[in-house]
Amino acid sequence: MITVRQIETSKEINDIARQWALDNLDYINSSNKLLGSSLKVEKGEKEGFYTSILYLQPADKIAIKTLCAGAKVGGCLKDCLISSGQLGMTTGQRAATRRTLIYLLDSDRFYSMLRKEISSLYRKHGEQLAIRLNGTSDIDFSKFIETMPHVRFYDYTKVYRRLTNNRPSNYDLTYSGSAFSRKSIEITGRAIKDGHRVAIAFNTAERKGEFPIPKNLLDFDQTDLRFLDRKGLGALKCKGGSVAKRLASMDKPNFFFTPKTYNQLNNLIARG
Repeated sequence: MITVRQIETSKEINDIARQWALDNLDYINSSNKLLGSSLKVEKGEKEGFYTSILYLQPADKIAIKTLCAGAKVGGCLKDCLISSGQLGMTTGQRAATRRTLIYLLDSDRFYSMLRKEISSLYRKHGEQLAIRLNGTSDIDFSKFIETMPHVRFYDYTKVYRRLTNNRPSNYDLTYSGSAFSRKSIEITGRAIKDGHRVAIAFNTAERKGEFPIPKNLLDFDQTDLRFLDRKGLGALKCKGGSVAKRLASMDKPNFFFTPKTYNQLNNLIARG
């Protein structure tokens, strides 16, 4: 159980998180589970897979040391799925905050809970189980994954070296590309040229007045089961927001690709 002393003396969490933890200690020490789901993940059930996912508070929202190592280069801090709002503002935010605090304050408890949950799910679903640990983070969980070689794990990452470093055979990674800067576009292009599976999100929901996503790309919006997809470039639509907001951001540095930055990506690839 996490104690007041652990919270007060921790060098892993920021002051806002520290106060939240002190105010919500009973909730942090509750028996609530770590793993959850999402609508997109649930779509994978039609393919015969049961997927469970871990959502933490991203980057430096709670942690002193970022939990998303590639976020600054990728320019995705601002557009992160749960980067806005106060800690505990919603049920989902409270749950993500609790999980992250357990991870940072008591890693032994965190991994013990995680192993127990995954083992229970595996007994129920067997080889049809898929676990994604970086729902809203980008942590290297390889050492933990190595200890459960019978379970299928997968993730997206913006840390290019994780694609090329030795990793467990039961861990599938997709590179998450970014159009934020020339450097991020170059890294995205390198991942494509090196034959990795790469996902890029476009600044469009393909509504009236918006540009269409190129038809020659893999569709990564149907399910989240990237480990079933061949290597290559896949597309995601921009989720949430309005047409007006997306149009207003077309010429600003952005994680999302536009026709202009997608052309830049193709030109870099073509030059070799």
